[in-house]
Amino acid sequence: MSDESELDNSDNVLAFTKRFEANSDIKEKLNLVKADKPKDAPYRCDHVNILVDDFLRQLTCRRCGAVVDAFDWINARASGEAKIEWELKSLRQEIKDHREGLEKVKREEVNCRARIKTAQFRLNELNIGIYKAEKENG
Repeated sequence: MSDESELDNSDNVLAFTKRFEANSDIKEKLNLVKADKPKDAPYRCDHVNILVDDFLRQLTCRRCGAVVDAFDWINARASGEAKIEWELKSLRQEIKDHREGLEKVKREEVNCRARIKTAQFRLNELNIGIYKAEKENG
């Protein structure tokens, strides 16, 4: 009997897992515990590839296998569409601004060419005047 009492010292022995994990008792006391993420699941799935099951009336992600709430999935897609709409509007405004800027540059180019022609005519008239003056004096 003394051998059995010596062997029954389990109260004095720490559990193997508790020795390495200091907070292991916390999960045991919680009413709700969030499940750990599966190791083979993608890091963050956006649930873009959806399988629609008519019989079970549910949406299942084809990438990660999660059952997706239909309203949340549609709402996320609608938010994405609204974001795309906003981006398209801003891009169209940017295109319009660039076109207006291009027209302005084209007008400047035409004006510069006209100024260059005017300057060339004046330079030609001055050269003709210089030539005539040299011919008269020379």
